Amino acid sequence: MLTELLIRNLAVIDEVQVPFQPGFNVLTGETGAGKSIIIHALSFLVGERGDPDLIRTGADTLLVEAVFDLGTCPQVRAVIAELGVELDDDTLIVARELHRSGRSRCRLNGRAATLAMLRLIGKAVLDIHGQHEHQSLLDPANHLRFLDAFGGETVTALKERYIALYRQLQQVERELTDLQRSERERIQRLDLLRYQADEIDRANLRDGEEEELVQERQRLVNAERIAERIGRAVDRLTGDGGALDALGDALHALKEVADFDPALQAWHETLMQTMDSAQEVAFALERYARTLEFDPDRLEEVESRLDLLRRLKRKYGDNIAAILRYRSEITRELERLESSEEHLERLQQERDRLRAVLAEVARELSEARHDAAERMAKAVQAHLKALMMERAKFKVAINHLPDPDGLPLPDGTVAFGRDGVDRVEFLIATNPGEPLKPLAKIASGGELARTMLALKASLPRTHEIPVLVFDEVDVGIGGRTAEAVGEKLREVARYAQVLCVTHLPQIAALADWHLQVRKVDDGQRSRVVVTPLHGDARVQEVARMLSGKQVTPTSLQHARELLQRAARATAAARGG
Repeated sequence: MLTELLIRNLAVIDEVQVPFQPGFNVLTGETGAGKSIIIHALSFLVGERGDPDLIRTGADTLLVEAVFDLGTCPQVRAVIAELGVELDDDTLIVARELHRSGRSRCRLNGRAATLAMLRLIGKAVLDIHGQHEHQSLLDPANHLRFLDAFGGETVTALKERYIALYRQLQQVERELTDLQRSERERIQRLDLLRYQADEIDRANLRDGEEEELVQERQRLVNAERIAERIGRAVDRLTGDGGALDALGDALHALKEVADFDPALQAWHETLMQTMDSAQEVAFALERYARTLEFDPDRLEEVESRLDLLRRLKRKYGDNIAAILRYRSEITRELERLESSEEHLERLQQERDRLRAVLAEVARELSEARHDAAERMAKAVQAHLKALMMERAKFKVAINHLPDPDGLPLPDGTVAFGRDGVDRVEFLIATNPGEPLKPLAKIASGGELARTMLALKASLPRTHEIPVLVFDEVDVGIGGRTAEAVGEKLREVARYAQVLCVTHLPQIAALADWHLQVRKVDDGQRSRVVVTPLHGDARVQEVARMLSGKQVTPTSLQHARELLQRAARATAAARGG
């Protein structure tokens, strides 16, 4: 419910804080006092376009801020949660500012928000009805939702089953579309992968091969230089006067004195080991030199193989191991692509099965809706009768749209969507002899307001919107009709908070919470004051509404009687 509304610098309002209560709230006051500005402030708060010209003269910014208690509104809390807004003790504070530049700023519980977020919340928490405003009940797009709410558990269960099947069908059709759309791409991909697999397989790669080839290439390219350097090294070791001769002389010299000192004996042994190692190196170098041969044919083979590896690396990976991993990936993708034809057939069979089941559930859901439509039409018509529209006719029209690609039903193949196959629209004829017309085409403001009220009264327990706002609900009515409208508003207020701007005392007297809106002139500027009325103050206001500006003893007495009668009627309606 709406607990408080703050308005600052909007039209003639400098600053006003409006408290609201559960149940039936009315705003009364003389014409031009600013009652409709308060309703306009609510519309602005939940996303209506803001006009900088509405900012009070001398101010730069207008502000509207509302406090909602969502303790009994789980469906609204769910919307809030989806938007990522945290609630503090089920309290939601919605604020919107408008600057003269046209720039708007929105906040939810003190955090920055977008105008789109405010509109989403507005649709969930507020339903505002003016004389010719296109609100939820005027928009045929919403009529199906109201009919389903009226239909109760039977319709709800069928709709949930239908939606689950519809989502499954959508998923299957998306997969089918992707497969069919990409068939040419699939064939092209198969050709490419097969070519790549063949190219890699023909290369007969071996991990570590590249390093071995690089080393072999080095030997082949430098064979002559290596042989020349090895020859020189062997000559320095084994030639006359070479290292081995020098080591032999050194050994002979040490041997002559080794017996004189154990240390000399150890060095003699070390030198012998060195000489053995030098001889071994010399022999090994000679053997290696005999294997060296410059082979241009082998060099060409090695160069060609390395070039192939470089090309494969550019295409498939940084090294042979990476190329071999990619080859494994090719195998897996080929298996998937080659099996997609079977997958396509399975999906087509699943699609046909789901469409058949969906068509049957859609038929059952449509039948349940037709039954609910008849009951709803009778309920609304009964409320219209109570609202002094005895001769009005109301109908819930359900139609199907032919579609050759739709679902097969007894009346043909029809279009279908997330909510089923039914196109629902509320129709009404307010006078005898008139054809049934859409709600939006009702000419009389009073008839429109009462029709809205009858619809609301028909959906009290299932209605999802916790705050209902009626502006000019009393247009063109009076007397007993006004009392009937007030009683119906009070009835609706048992299940939702109702805010109503009214000029009629019969309606105001039935309210649970009465707010008076006055325009005060201090001699320089006008401002708006909102005052909760109790006791004698409320009697005075109802008397003014009865007689005009001049309140008389008779009008005061009439006001007391009206309020007492309303109190008794309210107590009786509530069982007490």
